[in-house]
Amino acid sequence: MRILLPFLSLFLPLSSLTAQSGIAQNKLRLWDQSTEYTSRGSVGGGTGHISQAFPPGVTRGLDKLSFIQYVIQDQRMQTKEKWEIKIAPLDTKGEPDYKRAVALVQNLTLPNGSGIRAFTITHNRNSAQNGPFVLSGLKDANKKTLLDPDEAFHFAWNFVQKANWLTDGISVWMSQAGRALPNGGSGQLTCWQSRFHREIPRPEKFDPKDATSQIIERLAWTEFNGSPGRKLYTDRAWSLTLGFAEPSLQGAAFNTTYNNSPCINPNTGYAALDPDFNNLANATQARIDDYQWTVSAGGKYAGGVALLFFAESVYQKPATIAGIDGALNLDIQSLLFGLGPFPMGLLDVTGSARLKIPFGPVNSPLRKALLTLPALSAQAYVFKAGVKPSFSSLYTLRPILQPVGFKRASVTASTPLQLKKTPSMKTLYLRNDGPGALTLKTFIGNTQVGPLVKVPERMGRRITLFPAATKLEIATRKTNKTYFAYR
Repeated sequence: MRILLPFLSLFLPLSSLTAQSGIAQNKLRLWDQSTEYTSRGSVGGGTGHISQAFPPGVTRGLDKLSFIQYVIQDQRMQTKEKWEIKIAPLDTKGEPDYKRAVALVQNLTLPNGSGIRAFTITHNRNSAQNGPFVLSGLKDANKKTLLDPDEAFHFAWNFVQKANWLTDGISVWMSQAGRALPNGGSGQLTCWQSRFHREIPRPEKFDPKDATSQIIERLAWTEFNGSPGRKLYTDRAWSLTLGFAEPSLQGAAFNTTYNNSPCINPNTGYAALDPDFNNLANATQARIDDYQWTVSAGGKYAGGVALLFFAESVYQKPATIAGIDGALNLDIQSLLFGLGPFPMGLLDVTGSARLKIPFGPVNSPLRKALLTLPALSAQAYVFKAGVKPSFSSLYTLRPILQPVGFKRASVTASTPLQLKKTPSMKTLYLRNDGPGALTLKTFIGNTQVGPLVKVPERMGRRITLFPAATKLEIATRKTNKTYFAYR
Protein backbone atom coordinates (compact mmCIF):
# COMPACT_ATOMS: atom_id res chain seq x y z
CA MET A 1 0.00 0.00 0.00
CA ARG A 2 1.26 3.49 -0.86
CA ILE A 3 0.15 7.05 -0.14
CA LEU A 4 0.81 10.39 -1.77
CA LEU A 5 3.58 12.56 -0.43
CA PRO A 6 3.01 15.46 1.98
CA PHE A 7 3.85 19.04 1.13
CA LEU A 8 7.49 19.83 0.40
CA SER A 9 7.57 22.14 3.41
CA LEU A 10 7.48 19.08 5.64
CA PHE A 11 10.80 17.74 4.38
CA LEU A 12 13.62 17.96 6.89
CA PRO A 13 17.11 16.46 6.71
CA LEU A 14 18.12 14.07 9.46
CA SER A 15 21.79 14.41 8.66
CA SER A 16 24.01 16.44 6.39
CA LEU A 17 24.04 15.60 2.70
CA THR A 18 27.65 16.73 2.40
CA ALA A 19 30.02 13.79 2.14
CA GLN A 20 32.79 13.70 4.68
CA SER A 21 36.41 13.66 3.56
CA GLY A 22 38.15 10.32 3.45
CA ILE A 23 37.21 7.16 1.58
CA ALA A 24 35.48 7.76 -1.76
CA GLN A 25 31.69 7.55 -2.00
CA ASN A 26 31.12 6.97 -5.70
CA LYS A 27 27.39 6.93 -6.38
CA LEU A 28 25.14 4.38 -8.06
CA ARG A 29 21.35 4.29 -8.21
CA LEU A 30 18.56 2.44 -9.97
CA TRP A 31 16.08 5.21 -9.14
CA ASP A 32 15.23 8.08 -11.47
CA GLN A 33 15.17 10.62 -8.59
CA SER A 34 11.48 11.42 -9.02
CA THR A 35 9.13 10.53 -6.17
CA GLU A 36 5.42 9.85 -6.48
CA TYR A 37 4.57 7.96 -3.30
CA THR A 38 5.78 6.77 0.06
CA SER A 39 5.11 3.13 0.85
CA ARG A 40 5.60 0.08 3.05
CA GLY A 41 5.00 -2.20 0.08
CA SER A 42 2.68 -5.07 0.94
CA VAL A 43 4.00 -5.10 4.52
CA GLY A 44 1.21 -2.64 5.31
CA GLY A 45 0.62 -2.37 9.05
CA GLY A 46 2.61 -5.50 9.81
CA THR A 47 6.31 -6.16 10.23
CA GLY A 48 8.57 -7.19 7.38
CA HIS A 49 10.92 -6.22 4.58
CA ILE A 50 10.96 -4.22 1.37
CA SER A 51 14.04 -4.23 -0.85
CA GLN A 52 15.80 -3.07 -4.01
CA ALA A 53 17.83 -5.55 -6.06
CA PHE A 54 21.20 -4.65 -7.58
CA PRO A 55 22.27 -7.21 -10.22
CA PRO A 56 25.96 -7.75 -11.05
CA GLY A 57 25.35 -6.35 -14.54
CA VAL A 58 25.46 -2.89 -12.91
CA THR A 59 27.48 -3.54 -9.74
CA ARG A 60 30.35 -5.82 -10.72
CA GLY A 61 33.50 -4.15 -9.47
CA LEU A 62 31.78 -2.51 -6.47
CA ASP A 63 32.37 -4.06 -3.05
CA LYS A 64 33.09 -1.46 -0.36
CA LEU A 65 29.79 0.23 0.51
CA SER A 66 30.70 3.64 1.92
CA PHE A 67 27.47 5.65 1.48
CA ILE A 68 23.74 4.92 1.82
CA GLN A 69 20.97 7.48 1.37
CA TYR A 70 17.18 7.16 1.29
CA VAL A 71 14.07 8.97 2.56
CA ILE A 72 11.94 7.77 5.46
CA GLN A 73 8.51 9.30 6.06
CA ASP A 74 6.55 9.06 9.31
CA GLN A 75 2.79 9.53 9.20
CA ARG A 76 2.63 10.34 12.90
CA MET A 77 5.82 11.52 14.56
CA GLN A 78 4.37 11.16 18.05
CA THR A 79 4.65 7.36 17.68
CA LYS A 80 8.19 6.04 17.31
CA GLU A 81 8.88 3.02 15.15
CA LYS A 82 12.21 1.27 14.63
CA TRP A 83 13.67 0.02 11.40
CA GLU A 84 16.92 -1.57 10.27
CA ILE A 85 18.78 -1.85 6.98
CA LYS A 86 20.09 -5.13 5.63
CA ILE A 87 21.80 -6.86 2.73
CA ALA A 88 20.02 -9.98 1.46
CA PRO A 89 21.08 -12.64 -1.06
CA LEU A 90 18.77 -14.51 -3.41
CA ASP A 91 17.07 -17.65 -2.16
CA THR A 92 16.56 -20.90 -4.07
CA LYS A 93 13.52 -19.42 -5.80
CA GLY A 94 15.41 -16.37 -7.04
CA GLU A 95 13.64 -14.10 -4.55
CA PRO A 96 15.27 -12.01 -1.78
CA ASP A 97 16.23 -14.23 1.14
CA TYR A 98 15.28 -12.00 4.05
CA LYS A 99 15.83 -14.84 6.54
CA ARG A 100 19.54 -14.99 5.66
CA ALA A 101 19.89 -11.22 5.38
CA VAL A 102 22.62 -9.51 7.36
CA ALA A 103 21.78 -6.31 9.24
CA LEU A 104 24.08 -3.38 8.53
CA VAL A 105 22.49 -0.96 11.01
CA GLN A 106 19.83 -1.75 13.62
CA ASN A 107 17.60 0.14 16.07
CA LEU A 108 17.14 3.12 13.78
CA THR A 109 14.54 5.71 14.84
CA LEU A 110 13.52 9.23 13.85
CA PRO A 111 13.84 12.22 16.20
CA ASN A 112 10.96 13.42 18.37
CA GLY A 113 8.29 15.49 16.69
CA SER A 114 4.66 15.71 15.65
CA GLY A 115 2.61 15.44 12.49
CA ILE A 116 3.75 14.00 9.17
CA ARG A 117 7.44 14.45 8.40
CA ALA A 118 9.92 13.10 5.88
CA PHE A 119 13.66 12.76 6.54
CA THR A 120 16.66 12.18 4.32
CA ILE A 121 18.68 9.44 6.00
CA THR A 122 22.39 9.32 5.22
CA HIS A 123 24.79 6.63 6.44
CA ASN A 124 28.42 7.66 5.90
CA ARG A 125 30.97 4.85 6.13
CA ASN A 126 34.01 6.61 4.75
CA SER A 127 36.42 7.15 7.62
CA ALA A 128 39.22 5.11 9.13
CA GLN A 129 37.17 4.71 12.30
CA ASN A 130 33.91 3.90 10.50
CA GLY A 131 34.88 2.20 7.27
CA PRO A 132 32.83 0.73 4.44
CA PHE A 133 30.71 -2.39 4.64
CA VAL A 134 32.57 -4.99 2.57
CA LEU A 135 29.84 -6.86 0.73
CA SER A 136 32.01 -9.81 -0.29
CA GLY A 137 32.95 -10.31 3.36
CA LEU A 138 29.42 -10.54 4.76
CA LYS A 139 28.58 -13.84 6.48
CA ASP A 140 25.18 -15.21 7.40
CA ALA A 141 24.23 -16.64 10.81
CA ASN A 142 25.87 -19.93 9.84
CA LYS A 143 29.16 -18.18 8.98
CA LYS A 144 28.64 -18.85 5.27
CA THR A 145 29.49 -16.25 2.63
CA LEU A 146 26.29 -14.30 2.12
CA LEU A 147 26.45 -13.19 -1.51
CA ASP A 148 27.03 -15.00 -4.79
CA PRO A 149 28.95 -12.58 -7.06
CA ASP A 150 27.03 -13.88 -10.09
CA GLU A 151 23.64 -13.00 -8.57
CA ALA A 152 21.91 -9.81 -7.46
CA PHE A 153 22.02 -8.62 -3.88
CA HIS A 154 19.10 -6.81 -2.22
CA PHE A 155 19.33 -3.69 -0.09
CA ALA A 156 16.46 -4.17 2.38
CA TRP A 157 14.57 -2.10 4.92
CA ASN A 158 13.05 -4.09 7.79
CA PHE A 159 10.05 -2.56 9.56
CA VAL A 160 10.41 -4.19 12.96
CA GLN A 161 7.25 -2.76 14.56
CA LYS A 162 3.61 -2.91 13.55
CA ALA A 163 1.89 0.35 12.63
CA ASN A 164 -1.63 1.67 12.17
CA TRP A 165 -0.98 2.19 8.48
CA LEU A 166 -2.03 4.46 6.68
CA THR A 167 -2.53 6.98 9.50
CA ASP A 168 0.61 5.99 11.37
CA GLY A 169 3.91 4.28 10.60
CA ILE A 170 7.19 4.83 8.79
CA SER A 171 7.64 4.20 5.07
CA VAL A 172 10.19 4.66 2.26
CA TRP A 173 9.84 7.06 -0.64
CA MET A 174 9.51 5.48 -4.06
CA SER A 175 9.09 6.24 -7.72
CA GLN A 176 6.16 4.48 -9.36
CA ALA A 177 6.70 2.40 -12.47
CA GLY A 178 3.23 1.14 -13.24
CA ARG A 179 0.17 2.36 -15.09
CA ALA A 180 -1.80 3.88 -12.21
CA LEU A 181 -0.11 7.23 -11.65
CA PRO A 182 -1.33 10.48 -10.13
CA ASN A 183 -2.14 13.29 -12.57
CA GLY A 184 -2.05 10.90 -15.53
CA GLY A 185 -3.66 11.77 -18.82
CA SER A 186 -3.15 11.73 -22.54
CA GLY A 187 -0.84 14.33 -23.96
CA GLN A 188 1.23 14.93 -20.81
CA LEU A 189 4.85 14.40 -21.71
CA THR A 190 6.07 14.27 -18.14
CA CYS A 191 7.08 11.52 -15.76
CA TRP A 192 3.55 11.63 -14.35
CA GLN A 193 1.97 10.14 -17.45
CA SER A 194 1.72 6.39 -17.13
CA ARG A 195 2.52 5.42 -20.69
CA PHE A 196 5.65 7.53 -20.89
CA HIS A 197 6.66 7.64 -17.24
CA ARG A 198 10.44 7.87 -17.47
CA GLU A 199 11.25 5.81 -14.41
CA ILE A 200 10.01 2.81 -16.34
CA PRO A 201 11.84 1.46 -19.38
CA ARG A 202 10.64 1.29 -22.96
CA PRO A 203 7.29 -0.27 -23.85
CA GLU A 204 8.06 -3.95 -24.40
CA LYS A 205 6.45 -6.88 -22.62
CA PHE A 206 9.06 -8.68 -20.58
CA ASP A 207 6.79 -11.70 -20.27
CA PRO A 208 3.70 -12.33 -22.44
CA LYS A 209 1.65 -12.72 -19.24
CA ASP A 210 2.60 -9.28 -17.90
CA ALA A 211 -0.39 -6.98 -17.49
CA THR A 212 1.45 -3.88 -18.71
CA SER A 213 3.13 -3.18 -22.02
CA GLN A 214 6.07 -1.68 -20.15
CA ILE A 215 8.99 -3.88 -19.15
CA ILE A 216 8.66 -4.82 -15.49
CA GLU A 217 12.20 -4.95 -14.14
CA ARG A 218 11.40 -7.21 -11.15
CA LEU A 219 13.98 -5.40 -9.01
CA ALA A 220 11.83 -3.89 -6.22
CA TRP A 221 10.39 -6.43 -3.77
CA THR A 222 8.18 -6.63 -0.70
CA GLU A 223 6.99 -9.12 1.87
CA PHE A 224 3.27 -9.72 2.37
CA ASN A 225 1.57 -8.81 5.63
CA GLY A 226 -0.06 -11.87 7.17
CA SER A 227 1.51 -14.31 4.70
CA PRO A 228 4.84 -15.54 6.12
CA GLY A 229 7.33 -16.30 3.37
CA ARG A 230 5.26 -14.70 0.61
CA LYS A 231 7.17 -12.11 -1.45
CA LEU A 232 6.50 -10.36 -4.73
CA TYR A 233 8.12 -7.88 -7.07
CA THR A 234 6.47 -4.50 -7.61
CA ASP A 235 6.49 -1.96 -10.43
CA ARG A 236 8.53 0.67 -8.63
CA ALA A 237 12.00 1.75 -7.54
CA TRP A 238 12.78 2.75 -3.97
CA SER A 239 14.46 6.15 -3.48
CA LEU A 240 17.90 4.79 -2.75
CA THR A 241 21.43 5.94 -3.57
CA LEU A 242 24.46 3.82 -2.74
CA GLY A 243 28.09 4.93 -2.76
CA PHE A 244 31.22 2.81 -3.01
CA ALA A 245 34.93 3.24 -2.42
CA GLU A 246 35.65 1.79 -5.89
CA PRO A 247 35.10 3.89 -9.04
CA SER A 248 31.50 3.55 -10.23
CA LEU A 249 29.91 3.86 -13.66
CA GLN A 250 26.33 5.15 -13.84
CA GLY A 251 24.21 4.81 -16.96
CA ALA A 252 21.39 7.24 -17.76
CA ALA A 253 18.81 7.68 -20.53
CA PHE A 254 19.01 11.20 -21.95
CA ASN A 255 15.81 12.69 -23.37
CA THR A 256 14.81 16.34 -22.91
CA THR A 257 11.34 15.75 -24.39
CA TYR A 258 10.26 13.13 -21.90
CA ASN A 259 12.51 14.06 -18.99
CA ASN A 260 10.95 17.48 -18.47
CA SER A 261 9.91 18.98 -15.13
CA PRO A 262 9.42 17.51 -12.57
CA CYS A 263 11.60 14.72 -13.96
CA ILE A 264 15.37 14.83 -13.86
CA ASN A 265 17.36 14.50 -17.06
CA PRO A 266 19.28 12.30 -17.65
CA ASN A 267 17.30 9.43 -16.15
CA THR A 268 19.25 7.04 -13.90
CA GLY A 269 16.26 4.79 -13.17
CA TYR A 270 14.99 1.70 -14.92
CA ALA A 271 14.94 3.66 -18.17
CA ALA A 272 18.73 3.50 -18.01
CA LEU A 273 18.59 -0.30 -17.92
CA ASP A 274 16.13 -0.52 -20.83
CA PRO A 275 16.15 2.73 -22.83
CA ASP A 276 14.08 3.32 -25.95
CA PHE A 277 16.62 4.16 -28.62
CA ASN A 278 14.27 4.15 -31.62
CA ASN A 279 10.64 4.78 -30.58
CA LEU A 280 9.79 1.07 -30.36
CA ALA A 281 6.27 1.86 -29.12
CA ASN A 282 5.56 4.13 -32.10
CA ALA A 283 4.53 6.88 -29.72
CA THR A 284 2.77 9.91 -31.20
CA GLN A 285 5.54 12.02 -29.75
CA ALA A 286 8.52 9.86 -30.74
CA ARG A 287 10.63 8.71 -27.83
CA ILE A 288 14.23 8.49 -29.01
CA ASP A 289 16.61 8.28 -26.08
CA ASP A 290 20.23 9.29 -26.20
CA TYR A 291 22.53 8.05 -23.46
CA GLN A 292 24.98 9.38 -20.88
CA TRP A 293 27.58 7.53 -18.85
CA THR A 294 29.08 9.07 -15.69
CA VAL A 295 32.21 7.75 -14.05
CA SER A 296 32.86 8.69 -10.41
CA ALA A 297 36.31 7.85 -9.07
CA GLY A 298 36.82 10.11 -6.06
CA GLY A 299 38.78 13.26 -5.44
CA LYS A 300 42.21 11.65 -5.69
CA TYR A 301 41.65 11.36 -9.46
CA ALA A 302 40.70 15.05 -9.89
CA GLY A 303 42.45 16.44 -12.95
CA GLY A 304 43.01 12.98 -14.38
CA VAL A 305 41.50 11.45 -17.49
CA ALA A 306 38.76 8.89 -18.09
CA LEU A 307 38.29 6.63 -21.10
CA LEU A 308 35.16 4.60 -21.80
CA PHE A 309 35.13 1.16 -23.43
CA PHE A 310 32.18 -0.85 -24.75
CA ALA A 311 31.47 -4.52 -25.42
CA GLU A 312 28.46 -6.69 -26.15
CA SER A 313 30.06 -9.61 -24.28
CA VAL A 314 31.71 -9.85 -20.85
CA TYR A 315 34.06 -12.28 -19.15
CA GLN A 316 32.75 -14.91 -16.77
CA LYS A 317 35.29 -13.74 -14.22
CA PRO A 318 36.85 -10.27 -14.23
CA ALA A 319 40.44 -10.11 -15.48
CA THR A 320 42.91 -8.44 -13.14
CA ILE A 321 45.87 -6.59 -14.64
CA ALA A 322 49.07 -5.85 -12.74
CA GLY A 323 49.42 -2.19 -11.82
CA ILE A 324 45.70 -1.38 -12.26
CA ASP A 325 43.07 -1.36 -9.52
CA GLY A 326 39.80 -3.08 -10.21
CA ALA A 327 39.40 -5.57 -13.03
CA LEU A 328 38.43 -5.70 -16.69
CA ASN A 329 35.01 -7.23 -17.32
CA LEU A 330 34.66 -6.47 -21.03
CA ASP A 331 35.55 -9.18 -23.52
CA ILE A 332 38.37 -7.64 -25.56
CA GLN A 333 37.42 -9.83 -28.52
CA SER A 334 34.01 -8.18 -28.72
CA LEU A 335 33.24 -6.21 -31.83
CA LEU A 336 32.42 -3.09 -29.82
CA PHE A 337 35.60 -3.27 -27.77
CA GLY A 338 37.54 -3.06 -31.02
CA LEU A 339 36.10 0.40 -31.64
CA GLY A 340 38.61 1.62 -29.08
CA PRO A 341 38.28 3.98 -26.10
CA PHE A 342 35.94 6.94 -26.08
CA PRO A 343 37.42 9.94 -24.20
CA MET A 344 35.24 11.11 -21.32
CA GLY A 345 37.42 14.16 -20.71
CA LEU A 346 39.16 15.47 -17.62
CA LEU A 347 37.92 14.35 -14.22
CA ASP A 348 36.48 17.22 -12.18
CA VAL A 349 37.25 18.07 -8.54
CA THR A 350 35.13 15.11 -7.39
CA GLY A 351 36.88 12.74 -9.80
CA SER A 352 33.86 12.55 -12.13
CA ALA A 353 33.45 12.80 -15.89
CA ARG A 354 30.58 12.28 -18.31
CA LEU A 355 30.14 11.13 -21.88
CA LYS A 356 26.85 11.79 -23.67
CA ILE A 357 26.35 10.16 -27.06
CA PRO A 358 23.59 11.46 -29.35
CA PHE A 359 22.49 8.74 -31.75
CA GLY A 360 20.86 10.96 -34.35
CA PRO A 361 17.25 11.14 -35.57
CA VAL A 362 14.76 8.29 -35.38
CA ASN A 363 15.73 5.37 -37.65
CA SER A 364 19.27 6.69 -38.02
CA PRO A 365 21.84 3.99 -38.93
CA LEU A 366 23.31 4.19 -35.43
CA ARG A 367 19.93 3.72 -33.73
CA LYS A 368 19.16 0.75 -35.97
CA ALA A 369 22.56 -0.72 -35.18
CA LEU A 370 21.89 -0.44 -31.45
CA LEU A 371 18.77 -2.59 -31.83
CA THR A 372 20.87 -5.45 -33.18
CA LEU A 373 22.67 -5.69 -29.81
CA PRO A 374 21.30 -8.01 -27.11
CA ALA A 375 23.36 -6.15 -24.49
CA LEU A 376 25.61 -3.12 -24.29
CA SER A 377 28.16 -3.15 -21.47
CA ALA A 378 30.48 -0.30 -20.61
CA GLN A 379 33.43 0.22 -18.31
CA ALA A 380 35.64 3.23 -17.69
CA TYR A 381 39.39 3.43 -17.16
CA VAL A 382 40.63 6.34 -15.02
CA PHE A 383 44.22 7.48 -14.63
CA LYS A 384 46.23 10.37 -13.27
CA ALA A 385 49.94 10.99 -12.88
CA GLY A 386 51.14 9.73 -9.51
CA VAL A 387 47.94 7.77 -8.80
CA LYS A 388 47.39 4.09 -9.50
CA PRO A 389 44.99 3.77 -12.44
CA SER A 390 41.72 1.91 -12.04
CA PHE A 391 38.85 0.31 -13.89
CA SER A 392 35.37 1.39 -12.93
CA SER A 393 32.46 -0.90 -12.23
CA LEU A 394 30.48 -2.43 -15.09
CA TYR A 395 27.19 -1.04 -16.39
CA THR A 396 25.04 -3.14 -18.74
CA LEU A 397 21.88 -2.08 -20.56
CA ARG A 398 19.52 -3.90 -22.94
CA PRO A 399 18.79 -2.02 -26.18
CA ILE A 400 16.03 -4.52 -27.05
CA LEU A 401 14.71 -7.69 -25.44
CA GLN A 402 14.80 -9.85 -28.56
CA PRO A 403 17.01 -8.69 -31.44
CA VAL A 404 16.43 -10.16 -34.87
CA GLY A 405 17.74 -13.73 -34.98
CA PHE A 406 17.52 -14.24 -31.21
CA LYS A 407 15.12 -16.38 -29.21
CA ARG A 408 13.83 -15.73 -25.70
CA ALA A 409 13.17 -18.48 -23.21
CA SER A 410 13.15 -19.32 -19.51
CA VAL A 411 14.34 -22.23 -17.41
CA THR A 412 13.87 -23.45 -13.86
CA ALA A 413 15.99 -25.78 -11.75
CA SER A 414 13.83 -28.71 -12.91
CA THR A 415 13.36 -27.66 -16.53
CA PRO A 416 16.67 -26.86 -18.28
CA LEU A 417 16.70 -26.07 -22.00
CA GLN A 418 18.55 -28.51 -24.24
CA LEU A 419 19.71 -27.49 -27.70
CA LYS A 420 21.14 -29.55 -30.51
CA LYS A 421 24.63 -28.40 -31.48
CA THR A 422 25.60 -28.77 -35.11
CA PRO A 423 29.21 -28.73 -36.37
CA SER A 424 28.63 -25.27 -37.85
CA MET A 425 27.81 -23.78 -34.42
CA LYS A 426 31.02 -22.17 -33.22
CA THR A 427 29.61 -19.87 -30.54
CA LEU A 428 26.49 -19.29 -28.47
CA TYR A 429 25.47 -15.85 -27.30
CA LEU A 430 23.55 -15.94 -24.02
CA ARG A 431 22.09 -12.91 -22.24
CA ASN A 432 20.87 -13.58 -18.71
CA ASP A 433 17.82 -11.51 -17.73
CA GLY A 434 17.65 -13.06 -14.25
CA PRO A 435 17.01 -13.69 -11.54
CA GLY A 436 20.08 -15.69 -10.57
CA ALA A 437 22.95 -17.04 -12.64
CA LEU A 438 22.70 -19.22 -15.75
CA THR A 439 24.98 -22.13 -16.59
CA LEU A 440 25.85 -23.72 -19.93
CA LYS A 441 26.92 -27.35 -20.19
CA THR A 442 28.19 -29.01 -23.37
CA PHE A 443 27.82 -32.72 -24.15
CA ILE A 444 28.96 -35.35 -26.59
CA GLY A 445 25.96 -37.62 -26.50
CA ASN A 446 25.13 -37.77 -22.80
CA THR A 447 28.68 -37.18 -21.59
CA GLN A 448 29.51 -33.70 -20.39
CA VAL A 449 32.65 -32.23 -21.93
CA GLY A 450 34.49 -29.05 -21.17
CA PRO A 451 34.04 -26.75 -18.17
CA LEU A 452 30.76 -25.46 -16.80
CA VAL A 453 30.21 -21.94 -18.12
CA LYS A 454 28.41 -19.28 -16.06
CA VAL A 455 26.59 -16.18 -17.24
CA PRO A 456 26.01 -13.74 -14.35
CA GLU A 457 22.68 -11.99 -13.88
CA ARG A 458 21.93 -9.11 -16.25
CA MET A 459 25.00 -9.75 -18.42
CA GLY A 460 25.56 -11.14 -21.90
CA ARG A 461 28.33 -13.50 -23.03
CA ARG A 462 29.50 -14.88 -26.33
CA ILE A 463 30.67 -18.40 -25.52
CA THR A 464 33.04 -20.42 -27.71
CA LEU A 465 31.66 -23.94 -27.99
CA PHE A 466 33.56 -27.21 -27.78
CA PRO A 467 33.88 -28.26 -31.46
CA ALA A 468 32.93 -31.92 -30.99
CA ALA A 469 29.94 -31.23 -28.74
CA THR A 470 26.56 -32.43 -29.96
CA LYS A 471 24.26 -31.01 -27.26
CA LEU A 472 24.00 -27.88 -25.12
CA GLU A 473 22.11 -27.38 -21.86
CA ILE A 474 21.15 -24.01 -20.40
CA ALA A 475 20.20 -24.26 -16.73
CA THR A 476 19.62 -22.41 -13.48
CA ARG A 477 19.57 -23.40 -9.82
CA LYS A 478 16.47 -21.29 -9.17
CA THR A 479 13.09 -22.97 -8.83
CA ASN A 480 11.35 -19.91 -10.30
CA LYS A 481 11.93 -18.90 -13.90
CA THR A 482 15.23 -17.40 -14.99
CA TYR A 483 14.75 -15.56 -18.28
CA PHE A 484 17.26 -15.19 -21.11
CA ALA A 485 17.85 -14.48 -24.79
CA TYR A 486 20.13 -16.58 -26.95
CA ARG A 487 21.41 -17.15 -30.47
